[in-house]
Amino acid sequence: MKRKGFILAEAVLFLFLTSFSFAGPVTTVPWNGYVGAVSFTFDDALKNQIDNLKPILEELSSVKVTFFVTNMSNGLQGNAAGFAALANAGHEIGNHTQSHGHMTGQSESELNGEIVDFAGTIENTLESAGAKVKVVSFAAPFCETNESVQKIIAKRHFNNRNCGWHGRNMWETQPEMFNIQAKIWTRSGATLPEMLSAMDTAAFIGDFSGANPWDVQVTGGSWLVVLNHGVTDDTGDDYAINPGDIKEIMQRAIENKLWTASFGTVSAYYRAHFVIDAAESVSSEDGFTVSWKIPDEHMPEKVLLRVKIDTQSVGEDAVVEQGGVVIAPESDGTFVVDFMVASLKVRKARAGEVGGGDKPDSTAVSDSSETLGIMRTPSVLGVSSANYAVFDLNGNCLGTSNGFVVPDRMPKGVYIVRATAAGAASVVKVVRK
Repeated sequence: MKRKGFILAEAVLFLFLTSFSFAGPVTTVPWNGYVGAVSFTFDDALKNQIDNLKPILEELSSVKVTFFVTNMSNGLQGNAAGFAALANAGHEIGNHTQSHGHMTGQSESELNGEIVDFAGTIENTLESAGAKVKVVSFAAPFCETNESVQKIIAKRHFNNRNCGWHGRNMWETQPEMFNIQAKIWTRSGATLPEMLSAMDTAAFIGDFSGANPWDVQVTGGSWLVVLNHGVTDDTGDDYAINPGDIKEIMQRAIENKLWTASFGTVSAYYRAHFVIDAAESVSSEDGFTVSWKIPDEHMPEKVLLRVKIDTQSVGEDAVVEQGGVVIAPESDGTFVVDFMVASLKVRKARAGEVGGGDKPDSTAVSDSSETLGIMRTPSVLGVSSANYAVFDLNGNCLGTSNGFVVPDRMPKGVYIVRATAAGAASVVKVVRK
C-alpha cells in the first residue's frame, strides 16, 4: 500500500504536468491589454440613472457600464426611451427580473416568468424604443440564488452577478460564471476613499505584501465589479451614490488605465481565455488550425479577444485568418480575434498578401491605451485601392468608409472595418472611435 506522502507527491506531479500539457499556440492578453478591468453595474432601472449618470457617461465616453433593469415600480417600461438611448451608446442592458422578488422561494414556473420571459420582454421593449439589444447578463435580486435558480438563469444567460465584499476577480482563477462577486456601494459602508482605493488595487497599485492571508491575494491586475443603485445627491438613500462621486471613481479608473467595460464584455473575455488558451493546434500543409468549443450558447454574439499567436512554425510570412478573412496584426504584434467563430487558421501568405506573424505591418500606427489599433492604408491587401465597409459588433453593415477609420457621423464605440479588393483576400480590423 502506498504511503500518503508518496500519493500526494504523485498528485502534485500530475497537476504540474497537466497544467502544461494543454498549453496551445494562442495566449490571451490579460484584460485586453490594460493593467486590469472594472465593470460598473447599476440596478433597478431608476430614472435618476438616466438623468444624472447619462451626462457623465457621455463625457467619459471610454467608460461602458451595465444597467440591470427590472419592471419593479414600472422601472423598465417607464424609462424605456432613456435606457434605449444608453444601449445605443454602447452600454449593456442586463436582466434583474420582472418584479425584483426573492427567487429562492419561487416555483420553477414563477422563475421562468421572472427570468426567462422577462429577458424577452427587455429586448422587445427596448426594440420598440429604438434599440436592438441581446440580453446575456443577469443579476440576482438581493444576491439570492441556489442551484435551482441558477439552472433557470442558465436557460437564457451566461453569467450572474452576485455580491462579495471585495468584488475582485483574478486573471488566473477560473470564474464561477453564475456567482461572480461584486463590491456594493453604500454611503454607510463603501465610502468614496475606499472605492478609490479599490480602483488602485484593481490596477495593482500599492504594496500588498502585508495582506491578510485569508484575503484574496493580490498578485497583479484584477477585474473589479462594482454594484451600484441610484445616482443622486439624496443623502437619505443609503444605496445611492452622488453623481460627483461616481464621476470621480470613474475618472480614477481611467487614470489607472483600467479597462472600463461592461459586465458582459469583461466576463465573456474572462471566460473565453480559459478555453482558447488551452486549445491545441492541428497541422496542415500550409500551417495549422486552432479550434475550440463555445462554453455557453448564451455568450454575446461577438467576443473579441486580444491574443498572442505563436506563428514561428509557419514562418515570418504567416497570415492569420478566421472564416476566410485575414486578421491584420495590431501595432504591437497581437491579433484581435472573435472567440465566437470557434477557430482560427495560421498559414503562409499567398501571392498579393502581406504576412507578418507576430510582427506588426509597416503601415500600422501605434495605438494608445484606449484604442485597438487602426490600419490607415490598404497596402496590406497588396493592391492600390480597396473598398471599406463598417460593421457594428452584431455584424450589421452601417455603411462605407475611406480606409480603416470610422466616419465622423457614427457615434463613439467599437466597430469592425472590412477591406475588400478584386484578386485579394479580405482584411478586417477592429477600430475604436
